[in-house]
Amino acid sequence: MATTVTERTSATRPVSSGRRDLLVALATLWLTGGLFLDGWAHSHVPELETFFTPWHGVLYSGYVVLALTLVPAALWRGRPVGPVRDWFPAGYGLGILGAVLFAVGGVVDMTWHTLLGIEVNLEALLSPPHLLLLTAGSLMITTPVRAAAARGGRPAGLAADLPVLISMLSATAVAAFFLDYLSPFTDAPSASTGFGGQAFGMAQHLAYSVLMIAAPLFVWSRLGRVPAGLVTLVVAAASVPNGVFGDFENLSAQLYPIIGAVLADAAVQWVAATRPRLVPLAVGVLVPLLVWPTHLVGVEVSLGVGWTVELWSGVVVLCLLAGAVLGGLLLPRAGDGPDRG
Repeated sequence: MATTVTERTSATRPVSSGRRDLLVALATLWLTGGLFLDGWAHSHVPELETFFTPWHGVLYSGYVVLALTLVPAALWRGRPVGPVRDWFPAGYGLGILGAVLFAVGGVVDMTWHTLLGIEVNLEALLSPPHLLLLTAGSLMITTPVRAAAARGGRPAGLAADLPVLISMLSATAVAAFFLDYLSPFTDAPSASTGFGGQAFGMAQHLAYSVLMIAAPLFVWSRLGRVPAGLVTLVVAAASVPNGVFGDFENLSAQLYPIIGAVLADAAVQWVAATRPRLVPLAVGVLVPLLVWPTHLVGVEVSLGVGWTVELWSGVVVLCLLAGAVLGGLLLPRAGDGPDRG
């Protein structure tokens, strides 16, 4: 059942409503969309020489909307009650901190651009003001997950899980944006034959394996479960949006992995129903096991796989082993209950 903002996790701490969390989650899509529009502009309009662009306008208006959704109604009415920490629903505190840091980061970013010009390519992703904006934005975007955890994270169906699903879609897309230079989905390194490209491609697959595994594990660590559809949305967010920078040149390599993600999603839900203690390990193993082979099929369809069987199968197994380690770190200890919720 959806809770109201007046319900509390303790005698003094309020929790948010599912409707409120959904509003926040939907606002994250505006901010995330603005980020990708700005990224597109950096890669397609190299003559940009000013901070004040239409794309920055979409990005920062998205920030304003998201920040406003985080502000409690009691503050808008000017009638907050109790200590400052109780003015905000449980799970919203870090989001408010992120909103403040994002405002600071925006000022720093504007100053940085004014003094040093507009960055391009890797410089734009590693610019310190942009990394501050990444940190602040991530705190804001993941608010619905923390809020759901504060309510106990109880299974409630797709409608109730929607804020968490949208939140993690945005959070993964933002993380993938800042890791674009490591994306095997857009670069398709498995189509190469040179040793340098192969070695870097292996690193790319490992990096994105961690991203796709860490997102559902983060939710599991907070809610004690992985909502149905989460793995699919996380993989889609990691594989598809970055294609905008290269005009979706390798679209098959980006879309085919979603097939593997759907299969992994279904398998994780089966494990959750039969062996819930093993869910973190299942996520760590099943995501690379099913996503990378379907990605390779997409590469074969569009470009042709240049790696030998030994190489591509070894990369899949290596990513699987790394995922097993990540998932194994979160396995419940002996004596713990079957769930983390």
